[in-house]
Amino acid sequence: MITIKELAKELGVSPTTVSNVINGRTRKMSPETRKKIEIALVEHHYVAENRRENPKEIRLVSLDFCLGEKRNVLTDPFCGALMEAVIENLRDCGWYVVSDAPSGEEAILKKLEARNVEGAIVLGYEPEKCEELTMRAPKPIVFVDSGDGNYDNVGLQDREGAAQMTEYLIRQGHQRIAFFTDYQENSVCNRMRMEGYREALRVRKLPFLQEDIYSLPLDRHMRNEIIRKFAREKAGRVCTAAFFVNDLFANEAVGMLSAEGIRVPEDLSVAGFDDNIYARLSNPMLTTVRQHPEEKAYEAVKMLMKRLRGEPVPVRSIHLPTELIVRDSVKNLVSVR
Repeated sequence: MITIKELAKELGVSPTTVSNVINGRTRKMSPETRKKIEIALVEHHYVAENRRENPKEIRLVSLDFCLGEKRNVLTDPFCGALMEAVIENLRDCGWYVVSDAPSGEEAILKKLEARNVEGAIVLGYEPEKCEELTMRAPKPIVFVDSGDGNYDNVGLQDREGAAQMTEYLIRQGHQRIAFFTDYQENSVCNRMRMEGYREALRVRKLPFLQEDIYSLPLDRHMRNEIIRKFAREKAGRVCTAAFFVNDLFANEAVGMLSAEGIRVPEDLSVAGFDDNIYARLSNPMLTTVRQHPEEKAYEAVKMLMKRLRGEPVPVRSIHLPTELIVRDSVKNLVSVR
């Protein structure tokens, strides 16, 4: 029996379009396309394996977290908030979630072959592989934080948010700002935040110094050693501020700096990114860049539902705005001069 992917290739359409015809989602499809696919299905004696035989069968969407070697994904504040919001929004549409942290492309595709899994939302997938995965998948996929390309993606204005934070630190009188990224330096979010940091330095005609860039590894003990070394060599003397790529690392750093006798913000200003629970539990509370996982979930579900209903929407990426949140972890050096 011919498969959906084989039939799609033969007809020059996407597997999602064939799947929509099989499952009756053709309301906004052109009559010509629908008829062409229906004729081909009959000619090939296709048996609709993905059609639900039981009307009470639960309709599922796969939610996949592709975060490399990261562990305890669902205890991460961002991932947990995203998952909770995806579940809530899908439930309102009559769908439920099956979630995983898959090891790669084949694991994602295997779930999409299940009869009652009708689509996927995938977080953090490598941008250069998204289009290929979309073409191979028999059902629609919406990506989150996976860059721009010929696929659906919901992202963030990471570059703009990081530039706004760096500009704020400069306005407070900080001329030498260390930047702490994480072990996934080439991920979309990290790369864009680094670009925003560099752009703000360039606009203010401040030098970008590679020696002020620190990559924090996955292992917490190794991260602590890097922070200790920074505290002893540069904190408050060479660099007057440190901008961390996320609030978790910023929160950890505040504690480590204190243990080394570096006071925040009296000796060193510290800023983060995300505005999650780590920012509010920090002492002092963190100046940070706010994003809303709930908005990403809402937009991803809305986009996926359009695909599942067969609506003719263009492939696109959207970038949600950020917000600068000023708290107590940054010192104004201008006012004390």
